[in-house]
Amino acid sequence: MPDAVRHQILLVGNAAARPDGLERLLVRGGFDVTEALAEPAAGGRPPDLVLYTADPGAAAVGDQVRALTMRPGFSGAPVFVLLNEGGAEAATEALLAGARDVLLAPVHLPELRARLEALLFVRDELRTAQDALRARDLLYDIFQEVSAALRADEIFQTLVRRVGQAFGLSHCSFVLTAPGDEKGRVVAVYENPSIRDLRVELERYPEIQEAIRTERPVVINDVHEHPLFASIRRRWSDQGIEVNVQSAVALPVFVQGRAAGVFFLRTEKGDAQLRPEDVAFANTIAQAAARVLENEERRSAIYRRQISAGATDEMTGCASLDALDRRLRDEFERARRYSLRFALVLVDIDQLREINERLGQPAGDRVLGEVGAILQREIRAPDFVARYGGDEFACILPETDAAGGRQFVERLRQVFGRHTFADLGPAKAPAISAGVVAYPHSEALRPEDLFTCGCAGRACLRRDVRAVALAELYADLAPGQAR
Repeated sequence: MPDAVRHQILLVGNAAARPDGLERLLVRGGFDVTEALAEPAAGGRPPDLVLYTADPGAAAVGDQVRALTMRPGFSGAPVFVLLNEGGAEAATEALLAGARDVLLAPVHLPELRARLEALLFVRDELRTAQDALRARDLLYDIFQEVSAALRADEIFQTLVRRVGQAFGLSHCSFVLTAPGDEKGRVVAVYENPSIRDLRVELERYPEIQEAIRTERPVVINDVHEHPLFASIRRRWSDQGIEVNVQSAVALPVFVQGRAAGVFFLRTEKGDAQLRPEDVAFANTIAQAAARVLENEERRSAIYRRQISAGATDEMTGCASLDALDRRLRDEFERARRYSLRFALVLVDIDQLREINERLGQPAGDRVLGEVGAILQREIRAPDFVARYGGDEFACILPETDAAGGRQFVERLRQVFGRHTFADLGPAKAPAISAGVVAYPHSEALRPEDLFTCGCAGRACLRRDVRAVALAELYADLAPGQAR
């Protein structure tokens, strides 16, 4: 990142009345000193402090100070007043009019410099606190929006859109790639949301290659000067390509300790320069994207394991009835042998028949598919979810008691309430009923006891679970729909 920007002090008022050596003192002190000849140019940088020297014998000092504090081009910069005449009364008038500090003649230059530095330090601290507060609020807002998304591509699109909007970026995207790859896969683009799966040659993006190679953030403030872009600049020149890019940032994203993608930002000439705190904020978002990738990888691994065992329900992607039977027996035996615990959560989708009758069977199938995806998203890596009936699902939660099972159900209820089903529309999520039974339990001596299996064949599961009379049975996610 660039060196710290020098504080800009704007000199206003009577130049002849200023103390001798004032400008030289300020420049040597590291300040950027400018004489106020007119309003700052539109879009230009406002001053950090206005140093006003009042005319000797001038009346209404307060009016002059008030006018300076209210100038739009100064963006509320603090006003420091130097007074050659008027004494304490003039100083009081200036302070009441909005001046942050006043120094009476004769001015001791080292004291003036110390006061200016103290005033700017307080201003910087306040700006830092305000920026941190805005960043916190923005992060909360972003993660609230992300939590309502279901698919990974929706989450990535939300992240790049919100970061692009926050910093006014010309380009913001998420690129999946890994060390040694010659191509990357762009899965989300801020300025073109329709791009969801675009293959790109990484040799055109040296900042991405460098971030993946070093596994560190890469920040290029000027792509037209930085040596990393030397070869690509020659290509631009040979091909007569005029490039308007000014800066580039590539933030590597790690999944299980290895680089798996890059959060990629670019600005164009004329754009506001990215500050170190902006890059830090974007890096926080990049790490959130890493968690998304890890969750996707985990779910993919679960799905692959189920597929390899031939035990997946094709419509929902959840495990099948046979797989549920095997897993329940394994979990029961493990818990019994090693004095462990687990919870079995049974979920019914209410009104599915009504959806089928009103919208058709394909719509009902799609609703089931979305329900299965939600359940798979919400479980942990050791958990297990299966579809064991037309509108019924079972979740096995290792190392979970009845209270934990109820918390899981409450979370499901909230997630279902936030989710918009494509075929049903906003606020039209189907109601669910759920039951929780926890092991160990005095009435559960065999896996079959968890369902009180009293008939041959696994097709009886739904009928049997309605006959269960275990003390930990939990219901009433939807009022009046207890199991």
